[in-house]
Amino acid sequence: MDDRFGMRASLIELGRHDWASLRCGCGETGAHLPFSFTALIGADSLEETVGYTLDGHLEQQSMLFQVAPHAVPVILAALAEELPQFVRSHFLEMLWYLVAGESHASEVDAGLGDLEIECRAAVGEGIWLIYKEASSGDSETALDILEFADPDSVRFSQFRSVVTGRKGR
Repeated sequence: MDDRFGMRASLIELGRHDWASLRCGCGETGAHLPFSFTALIGADSLEETVGYTLDGHLEQQSMLFQVAPHAVPVILAALAEELPQFVRSHFLEMLWYLVAGESHASEVDAGLGDLEIECRAAVGEGIWLIYKEASSGDSETALDILEFADPDSVRFSQFRSVVTGRKGR
């Protein structure tokens, strides 16, 4: 791990997964994803992220690949850290694709037809990070994520009502 990042939970979580053993949406293994995550997490400017995106890797047109549920805890850990807004937005958008998507046909054929359920369950482990985003960050995307990922519909309705009411003032 690069010393310039210090001790970051997101990078520790990133190192817990055998990315090379997982199928990626680009047609290769996920072995390259740690480089993309590291570049995104460590970026200070938008220019530093050029060539490093999760689009087309975790999902393609909301069709999920094997790497997707493994990426969720990395993204959640990163959202708990200080991130530039452009990185935070990219991660939230990816979470929305992951909870709203469904397994790609190739993953269904490989016996992984429930990747979206795995992603939603993984988001559930960090549900309060998403609620924090809903109340103080990118409310619309966070609420979109919560609509799929929070099994407590009463809680979600209450939060949506308060957050959207506050935004309307």
